[in-house]
Amino acid sequence: MKKPSRHGPPEPFPDDPFEDKDALIRALFNQAGAAMAVTQLDGRFLKVNSALCTMLGCPEEMLLDQGLENIMAPDHWRRLSELSRDLVAGKPGPTQLIIKCRQQTGKALRGLLNLAVVADKAGAARYFIVQIQDISSLIHTESELEESRQRYRALSDATFEAVFISSKGVCIDTNRTATVMFDTPREELIGIFGTDVIAPEYRLRVRENMLSGYEKPYHAVAVKKDGTRFHVMIQGKMIHIRGREVRVTVLRDIDAQVKAEAALRENERHLRSFMESASNFVLFRLRHRPETPYRPWRIFVSPSIAEIVDLSQVTDFQSWLEMLRPDDRERLLAAGVKMLDTHRLDETVRIRDLSGSGWRWLHIISVAVPDETDNHLFFNGIVLDITKEMKATAALKNREKELKERTESLSEVNTALEVLLQKREADRTEVEEKMLNNAKSLILPYLEKLKASRMDDHQRVYLNLVESNLNEIISPLSRRMSRHYLNFTPAEIQVANLVKQGKTTKDVARILGLSTRTIEAVRYTIRRKLGIKKKRSNLRSYLLAIDGSDTIPGSGGTR
Repeated sequence: MKKPSRHGPPEPFPDDPFEDKDALIRALFNQAGAAMAVTQLDGRFLKVNSALCTMLGCPEEMLLDQGLENIMAPDHWRRLSELSRDLVAGKPGPTQLIIKCRQQTGKALRGLLNLAVVADKAGAARYFIVQIQDISSLIHTESELEESRQRYRALSDATFEAVFISSKGVCIDTNRTATVMFDTPREELIGIFGTDVIAPEYRLRVRENMLSGYEKPYHAVAVKKDGTRFHVMIQGKMIHIRGREVRVTVLRDIDAQVKAEAALRENERHLRSFMESASNFVLFRLRHRPETPYRPWRIFVSPSIAEIVDLSQVTDFQSWLEMLRPDDRERLLAAGVKMLDTHRLDETVRIRDLSGSGWRWLHIISVAVPDETDNHLFFNGIVLDITKEMKATAALKNREKELKERTESLSEVNTALEVLLQKREADRTEVEEKMLNNAKSLILPYLEKLKASRMDDHQRVYLNLVESNLNEIISPLSRRMSRHYLNFTPAEIQVANLVKQGKTTKDVARILGLSTRTIEAVRYTIRRKLGIKKKRSNLRSYLLAIDGSDTIPGSGGTR
């Protein structure tokens, strides 16, 4: 090939390639990488190239017997028909259309169709030149990209943290949580500088961290649209999106956590103040060590321990144990071993007092709390000095013992007095009965005789006075004795009265100082005189009945 001259106009081609335009168009049509076809105005194929045959997987002969309607979805064919009519009519409008095609195998694909009108010399539309570009993979990629965007948006909106994407400190996107957290629409958040939602005293630090690419989490205070302040934990990271460096910043609302921690610290401060100011009791916290089970590690013991023991003699838990009474020490150690299973201890022990000459009583209550991190046990408890209470209890027990002894002594005295009173009552009854019997047997008969003798009026007056006065004397005695057993002997009357009081044969014998056989004989005589010897009547019930009535039970009359 001749080298072209560096000066002057270029030499013409030996043959002009555009002289044979038909051959050139035919070559471009057949060798084009894009699928092309020449169709009649109704869409029937007149000419198809190899690229179209390859795309549809259909031989040329078969396509030439078909038209665009056969390879397109019906709704897309209707849209193409409308587009072609507009082009033929010369109306301005789009010449492209995304269509759905179907290969010979039945597989669907998406294509971008370009439609051009070829007119004859008179300017009338003669046929169409159709170019179809397979954009299935492009649409699939865009679909995946859109799905990915939707997943990202859903994930971003579902998270509990506010997410900000910023470029050089200016927000370019955010999620729905941020709009809720700051009570601000998304449109208002986009375009603000990152520190605009931060409290003034924290803005410098947040700005420096944003611009320097700091990636570790840190604390700050944020401000809502209405001025409400709340604590947040901020963490950011620099990333690249489409070659652009942006910062993704996450804000987590920790306001409730910060306030809870502050309240906990305040409670701990009050609790420690309470523990350190304790008096008359000791608060403690120990940690159990499996390798030395009898020597727990002391975490805290309130200063009031000095009120109970001499701290100069107590250096550790073991030395404190040595100050306990030996029997109490063994019992406390056994309870401590049991506490590893029951997680509770409640024991009373005695310990040397500050003088070293006496004992103090201590009530120890403790609960074992497991540590969730390393499964160690912590013993939290209280030691109460109950020396005064124990001494008061001991004094009360001694007093109760004395009162019990006195009560038993008084009970014996009361029993003796009861016997004496019963004996005295029996003697009094006997005397009254004797007086009544004597009056009736020794005085009243003679008064009756005197009344029957001849006396003058003065004598009869005196006699009536004597009789009246005598009746006044013996009337109370008569009311105490039933007329139904006036013929009883004094001994029988005594026994009858005691039987009415519910006394048994042994009781009556003891009271009267007689034998039981003698009392039984007297009871038999009483039953005989009352006429119930052969009856199965209860003697006491019978005596009570006749003592309160003028009628003898079962007699039907008055005696």
